[in-house]
This record gives sequence, structure tokens and C-alpha cells, in this order.
Amino acid sequence: METILTIYHAFLGMNLSVLKDPSILWILYIMLFIILLLENGVLPAAFLPGDSLLFLTGVFISEDVFHFGLINLVLIAGAAIGTWLGYIQGLWLGNTKMVQGWLAHLPARYHDKAKILFHKYGLQALFIGRFIAFVRTLLPIMAGLSGLHSKRFHIFNWISATLWIFFITGLGYLFGLSPLFKAYKEQFMLILMLIPVILIGIGIVASLILVIKRAINKKKKSANLSKKASSNE
Repeated sequence: METILTIYHAFLGMNLSVLKDPSILWILYIMLFIILLLENGVLPAAFLPGDSLLFLTGVFISEDVFHFGLINLVLIAGAAIGTWLGYIQGLWLGNTKMVQGWLAHLPARYHDKAKILFHKYGLQALFIGRFIAFVRTLLPIMAGLSGLHSKRFHIFNWISATLWIFFITGLGYLFGLSPLFKAYKEQFMLILMLIPVILIGIGIVASLILVIKRAINKKKKSANLSKKASSNE
């Protein structure tokens, strides 16, 4: 707990020297791995800010907080393993109430985007879907539900994860080296660190609203059914 608080205060104070400490650094690697794994593979965690964290990671690479090769390997592994877990959910648990409930909680527009991409491009949709929040969590589940061959899925999964990670972190890295960033470093770092926190807050609130709405709708449906039953009697 003390280490987490140290990381939190280091982020707030933009104290990069603390983040570079080896005892802190390995925890950051683990945290990023877990966040990407959950965001790519578990529907209730689809609101986690994968893209913004990758961009921030790229900036940290330019500031010598992370080693370029090692952090990218960690991130690729987290994204690819998370996507594989999503595929397994669709393949083995797609018809269970738990997974169907998760699917029902996501707004319809994300379902529509994922269906259009998947039916039009098949597994190639993973390359496009990686860059669309929520859709990248839905697509592997749909691949599992369709019963697609696992070997082909793994190939597309790891290649798309690698391209996504390198592209977003690369953009962050180049931005961190730019004269514009150097001129307004403190302001940009504050914005980049706040964006993931704000997105997580919005995601949690939106998820709670959806859960509450579904609970209210269920109560209304059950009340209507009971009224119909009593009137028939």
C-alpha cells in the first residue's frame, strides 16, 4: 500500500526520479500489464484507458523512465493475453448468463461497430478494432462465439497487438522528444497524467448508470408481468 501511495504522489508531483527507482519501476510494469490485460479481455473493464496510457508510456520512454524494448514486450504480452482471454470467454462461456450480462451492459453502438467490422473483415478486424475503445474488447469474444480456428486467431492477435502498442507508444515517444513538449513539459505531463484518471472516473460512472438502468428496467418488467398475471386472474 505504501508503494502505491508513493507512485500516486510521484504522479501528482510529476517526480520522474521516483518513478525511475527500480523498486517502483517493476510495480509500474506489472500495473500496466494488468491494465492492458483487463482492458483487452474483460468486458466490465473495457472502460480502462488503454490508448491514453500507451501514449503516456511513450512519453515516459522519451524521459528514460521505461526501457523501450522491455516495456513494449510487457505491453504486447498484456494486450495479446487479454485478447486471448476474451476469445476464450466467447468460445467457452459465450452462452452463459455472466458473459451475456456483460455484453448487455455495453451501449448498442459498440455492438454494431464490432459486428460490422467482424462480418466484413473477419479476423482482420482485429487490426482495426485495436484502435477503437470497447470494440477491441468485444471483437475477440465475437471471434470465440463464432468458433473460429484458434491458430489463426493467435497469429492475428499477436500481430495486431504488436502494431497497436508500437504505434501508440511510438507516437508518445516522438511527442516526448518534440520541441513543443520540451517547452511546455510540466503542462503537458499534467494533462497526460490526468486524462487516464478522468477516463477511468467517467467509465466507472457510466458503468454504474447502465447497471442502475438495467435494474430499474427489470423491476418495471417484473411489475408489469405481475400486473398482467393478476388481471388475468
